[in-house]
Amino acid sequence: MQTERRCFPVLGNVVLGRPKDYDSRRAPQPKARRARIRNRMLLGSPVRSVGEMATGTDQVVGLGLVAVSLIIFTYYTTWVILLPFIDSQHVIHKYFLPRAYAVAIPLAAGLLLLLFVGVFITCVMLKNQKVAKKAQ
Repeated sequence: MQTERRCFPVLGNVVLGRPKDYDSRRAPQPKARRARIRNRMLLGSPVRSVGEMATGTDQVVGLGLVAVSLIIFTYYTTWVILLPFIDSQHVIHKYFLPRAYAVAIPLAAGLLLLLFVGVFITCVMLKNQKVAKKAQ
């Protein structure tokens, strides 16, 4: 089921109305500007619903990620919130790490995440600088 979407000329973040006698396809434009307009029109095209776009493999991977996240959340919540109220001699304590790791593991994971994000941004910026230098 395809629906028609109309794209109006865009100036910065402002969508301009279209005059009745204006046809943007016939106006002279530089190649780069035509490409940007074409990309905006593609972004304005109708999108299928999410269920139609996901393949079986995507759904299995997504379900696996949700299951792993729920298991980690349940384990960590039990470890941090419920375990302090249970007697330290109880048998359930042997299934959990010492409480000092309850702070150290998320802290290390957060630092690694920040490190990876910083490295990714640095690589993208360096690649863009190389492309810009080649273009000149």
